[in-house]
Amino acid sequence: MHDAPDLELLRCFVLLHRERHLTRAARHAGLSQPAMSRALGRMRTLFGDPLFVRSPSGMMPTPRADAIAPEVQAVLDAAGALVRPARFDPRELARTFVVATTDSVDAHLVPPLIETLTAAAPGVSLALRPVGDDTADALATGRFDLVIGARELIPSEAIAARLLEDSFVCAVRGDHPGVGKRLTLDRFCELPHLLIAPRGVPGGPVDTALDALGRSRRVVVRTHAFLSAPQIVSRSDLILTAPRCLLEPLAEPFRLRLLAPPLAVPGFDVWSAWHPRFQHDPAHAWFRGLVDTAARR
Repeated sequence: MHDAPDLELLRCFVLLHRERHLTRAARHAGLSQPAMSRALGRMRTLFGDPLFVRSPSGMMPTPRADAIAPEVQAVLDAAGALVRPARFDPRELARTFVVATTDSVDAHLVPPLIETLTAAAPGVSLALRPVGDDTADALATGRFDLVIGARELIPSEAIAARLLEDSFVCAVRGDHPGVGKRLTLDRFCELPHLLIAPRGVPGGPVDTALDALGRSRRVVVRTHAFLSAPQIVSRSDLILTAPRCLLEPLAEPFRLRLLAPPLAVPGFDVWSAWHPRFQHDPAHAWFRGLVDTAARR
């Protein structure tokens, strides 16, 4: 059984077949003439044929060399395609991207994202999943393409990019009897609160800020869902402190009044994260760019 030829030897063959001249082929290959002669000797041994014979008009290929020339060129073309960037056209893409995030981020990102996907890639669909304890494994195995959320939700081994910066705002129903044009700290602490706790754990940035002031609030309702909270507030005397990107679009539909918190509550960044093995995938990189654009819109 013959050993398979290395690619450099096949390249020398193609150059000899094209140039019909040992010196010219060597120059194109970046080799000396003796080195090209040695390469020809290895080719003759490998293929069991002279391949090229001297003549007044140069090195003429044998019938065997003419027969294998297209196949050798095809092997070199296939090898070159392995290292060339893959051609990518979103209009031809048929793929479902799975994004794990919260419902508040869904509401902010998905409408502009779908608008772009429909126009640029009609074969692409979107599947939304909740962020859970298996997020890191889901990213690594490809079950999730992206995870979007606060930095603490991002697995340490993922590549992350900041999508947007958000802040907190308070919301009450438009005709709330106990809230005027301005919200004081005393009134804030007196009011019954609705707390969004996606993982069911009490506390958060608001309670941390209150604790630093030696104050506290009374949480009457705790929910895991972001999008149900504005509706609950619109039909009660509860006050909600939540991300601005969630409440601003819903203030008018639910007739909510938005007010600045009466204490300093730190803002937060929303991040997009993916597994390193998808970093250079053309379709994945294109989709990440669309998500980034949708976030900025």
